[in-house]
Amino acid sequence: MNVTSKYAQSLAELKAKPAHYLKEVGDQWQTPPALFWGVFAKFGPFILDLFTDGENNKCANYYTVEDNALVQDWAEDLNGAKAFANPPYSRSSYEDEQAITGMRNIIDKTRIERDKGAKVVYLIKSATSEVWWPEDADHVCFIRGRISFDLPAWFKPANKKQAASSAGFACAIAVFDRDWQGERMSYINRDDLLRDGKVMLDVINAAAYHSPTALTIKNTTETHPDDSGDGEQIDLEHMIAQVKHKEAAHNKWPSEVQYVVEEAFKANPNKFNDYRHAVLNETANKLLLEKIRPSKVIAELCAMLDKCEPMRAQA
Repeated sequence: MNVTSKYAQSLAELKAKPAHYLKEVGDQWQTPPALFWGVFAKFGPFILDLFTDGENNKCANYYTVEDNALVQDWAEDLNGAKAFANPPYSRSSYEDEQAITGMRNIIDKTRIERDKGAKVVYLIKSATSEVWWPEDADHVCFIRGRISFDLPAWFKPANKKQAASSAGFACAIAVFDRDWQGERMSYINRDDLLRDGKVMLDVINAAAYHSPTALTIKNTTETHPDDSGDGEQIDLEHMIAQVKHKEAAHNKWPSEVQYVVEEAFKANPNKFNDYRHAVLNETANKLLLEKIRPSKVIAELCAMLDKCEPMRAQA
């Protein structure tokens, strides 16, 4: 079903303007790529983005404002897979008595679709006092650290003051999944999400580098896989496993060790590989236990990297 609503018309007019002001952006603030892929690594994979403006979608399949997600059959379209959304927060709006926006309407629709078998993961404001707050979500993961969102690609700042990014605010990840077996509430650090998302992006970019003509993300739950042979496929489950492996290796060391090793590689960005990373972690841990100052440990690690050959660019 495709409806040209007043809301959709207003958005089209806004996007067509020659210049924009930050106060006009409203629902169109975008999820930063690394943050999305961090949520993807922890709660995905996702095959459907529920609320988009037609240009800011995070998944290959998506609903636009013209489609109006609130009249779509999510459970049927997902067919057992998961959807992602950074939903719009504007006040409720209607077209011929059909809801188009409004968090209460969105959460009500989500409950209906969950009962039909849909699995939905939201990145939402951590606003527990709001009437729409999903008390009955199957899981809520609160993010420690404020989140800043990106301006839409179509945004043309009217002046220099309009080029600023959004002010950060507290966020949470809400999971609607009647098959959820875990705890009802958890916490995660923002920086951990961003780190895991960066790993996912690195995997995608590396695959794209090897196959520049086309790149297909393989969805293990898709009922109609892409067998065109036009590009290299990336197995999403394998990508997630890589993130979890790197996360486990990263968390093996205290934060002080992680810090000095990261600083050493920042100073020598072309010297990184997994083996050197492991060696520097061992060395840094030993030196810090000997009460060597972090600045001297970083200098020692940099001296070790100076003796290493730069990593060759992948061909």
